[in-house]
Amino acid sequence: MSEEIDRWIKFMKEHPKEWKKIHSQFINAQFDKSHMFIERLSKTESGRKKIIAAYKIRNVNGYPRILKR
Repeated sequence: MSEEIDRWIKFMKEHPKEWKKIHSQFINAQFDKSHMFIERLSKTESGRKKIIAAYKIRNVNGYPRILKR
């Protein structure tokens, strides 16, 4: 893991103007994948229960977008 961090720091120093766009694309892709996974999981038979357990949701009515039926 340390090697990847070192390489990323080196890349940031060598490309001071380009790294932010690449980093933003990476972070946005992580959020997109998470949202797609939750959507796929919610469509399964026990997906709703799994989402509630994974996120430790107590107020089920407070998350209509995540827990749509």
